[in-house]
Amino acid sequence: MDIKVKTEVFDDDFGDDDPVVGEIDVFLSKQLENKIYVLQYPIRPQNRTYDDSNFLSAKIKPKVNKVELDIGLDTYNDNYSKAKGEQYALNVDGKQPNQIKSASRSKQEGERYYKSSLMDKQVLTSTNATLGQMNRLYHLGLLKDNTLHLNPIQAILQMKPSFDYFDLVEKKAKDSKDSKDANESEVDPEEEFESELEKAELVTMKYSSHPNKPVTEPEQNWINLEYCDQNNSESNQLKKKMYCKHQENLIRLNISNDEFISRLVDLDIKNEPS
Repeated sequence: MDIKVKTEVFDDDFGDDDPVVGEIDVFLSKQLENKIYVLQYPIRPQNRTYDDSNFLSAKIKPKVNKVELDIGLDTYNDNYSKAKGEQYALNVDGKQPNQIKSASRSKQEGERYYKSSLMDKQVLTSTNATLGQMNRLYHLGLLKDNTLHLNPIQAILQMKPSFDYFDLVEKKAKDSKDSKDANESEVDPEEEFESELEKAELVTMKYSSHPNKPVTEPEQNWINLEYCDQNNSESNQLKKKMYCKHQENLIRLNISNDEFISRLVDLDIKNEPS
């Protein structure tokens, strides 16, 4: 639904020292409602954008507003340390598939974090900067032919590098240690039962000591996306949907500024928790 709104506000809060110098029509486009995410890169220098980067993959969890981007690294760059890259890849993935017996090679290839013998990608993961209903306070605006077109956004996400490969290294080291300990000693069934019982009691004590800690539900499965460059034909088609389609639909509202904003964002700001 696309709406053009013309307001006639009767508030006389503006003095002669702040005269109106111009007026433009404002349109509210909802063709992409709940589908627009604003991505911010707070720790990336402004002069080093990701526009020309090699995006390997993208995925999203729309119910929890979480996005991850895999960006390829230039391993041939003079500033790239191949020794460090090989060490990171070895710590995370272990030996290369050509160094593994053919029986388990295909399985290893499917589970690999890096596709080569080098650290060849960087993962960016998001944190939501618009918790609760605060996303309804923000719109993405486009100016065209002296008209302003507003688009509701789903969330503002701040993208930062993910270091989950360190967790993979730690998990790999722990699994290796557990396997080694299991092979070196045979545990008596009764002692093993008592050990598991002690672990269960420790877990119970841990959670009982945090009664106010919320229980996290299983996260939504990832949905794979196809990355389109900003100059891609599909991207251009989506951009056209950000402009109000039916601009002749005029609604006159004789309301105050506060009521207009409240209707625009469909949110009672006073009831929003601080």
